[in-house]
Amino acid sequence: MSVGAFILVDVVGDHTRSCQQTLSRIHGVKKVYTVCGDHDLIVRVEVDTLEELRDECLARIRCVEGITKTTTCLEL
Repeated sequence: MSVGAFILVDVVGDHTRSCQQTLSRIHGVKKVYTVCGDHDLIVRVEVDTLEELRDECLARIRCVEGITKTTTCLEL
């Protein structure tokens, strides 16, 4: 059974497009949406385990230049 999550991403300044392109190349990322509202991007992620989500996917997402904050919402 896989682990799915939506990651709400806040981006500083005009980095939205470059962050979207970088995020789309990260293992486990299925889709990156640009949105209006409290957040700038929503990232749809699907991986095999919670450990993979934490150690591989989220760790890489949080290191992307321009990202200031992330909030992870796990699918139930």
